[in-house]
Amino acid sequence: MKKLFISLIVALTSVTGTMAQSIKVAEPEFAEETLLLTSNSQGVKLSRENGTIKTKAGASLYLTGIGKVKSRLTLKGIKSTSKAVGGSTTRLIIKAADNKTDPNSFISVFKFEVKGKERRYQLAEAGTLSKTESNNLSSVEYNAKKYGESSYYIVLEGLTAGEYGIVIGDPNHENTKNGMKVTTFTVE
Repeated sequence: MKKLFISLIVALTSVTGTMAQSIKVAEPEFAEETLLLTSNSQGVKLSRENGTIKTKAGASLYLTGIGKVKSRLTLKGIKSTSKAVGGSTTRLIIKAADNKTDPNSFISVFKFEVKGKERRYQLAEAGTLSKTESNNLSSVEYNAKKYGESSYYIVLEGLTAGEYGIVIGDPNHENTKNGMKVTTFTVE
């Protein structure tokens, strides 16, 4: 069983590496830009939106002093302007300042919940009678390889239909508009 698992990982890694070598797309121009690959020779730049962090307490917390407080990353609108095809492999090239750091430590891919007129992702939850929980934003697993001089080739397998976001860097680092930059795309 252990040998089979190791063989599977080695095969997956070599396939990802081989795929990255056959890609002939120029790196994005600036750090934190993301390309969605439409073929081995073309990519489309994904949209970046300003998100905000909203914190909300449940009504029971106000009435009885017992309840939960939730913090969420929210974006206006129910859809991204960028689209990808679901059910297959989604491939991205994300430019960073350099590609010397493990991308799993600072590139987070996650699926939004669509509620009302916004997309949201729960970051943390704290309760008066329960433990505090923080999500790590890495809810979508991916395989990554170095690409070019300062980019990463990211492979996402079998994404289901919905709204997705990518945060690069510290999720607590806010921009000048008192929000955070989120790269977004829709899987149809």
